[in-house]
Amino acid sequence: MTWPPSKAYTSNNLKYGYRHFVAINYGGEGDLRWVNLVAVLDGMVTFSISWIELNNPELWVRGWSKLSREEANPPKEEFGQLQESYKDSKKSCLHPSLDSGLMIPMVQINLRPWSEEI
Repeated sequence: MTWPPSKAYTSNNLKYGYRHFVAINYGGEGDLRWVNLVAVLDGMVTFSISWIELNNPELWVRGWSKLSREEANPPKEEFGQLQESYKDSKKSCLHPSLDSGLMIPMVQINLRPWSEEI
């Protein structure tokens, strides 16, 4: 995948109870690149992930995959356990990158795509 990252990603497995995420910002160089993700349905769920892991097709898909409700949402009892595990995770910074298109006023014309460009 090309750098910088797209804005939309889908986890192939539940990640802290969610599957759809927005790449809010990113940084680093080479193998030390990182991306901060925020869950689409819960802005309190944020975490940092290595660029290498985010490029693993067994773990992540660029863009938002259409999922059934069952695939996208865990059963309530399972969800509580996932949320508890999140409390111990590393928090990430929520300042959007300049090319995110999420800043008001928008200061950059060249914005990152939401998903893989065809």
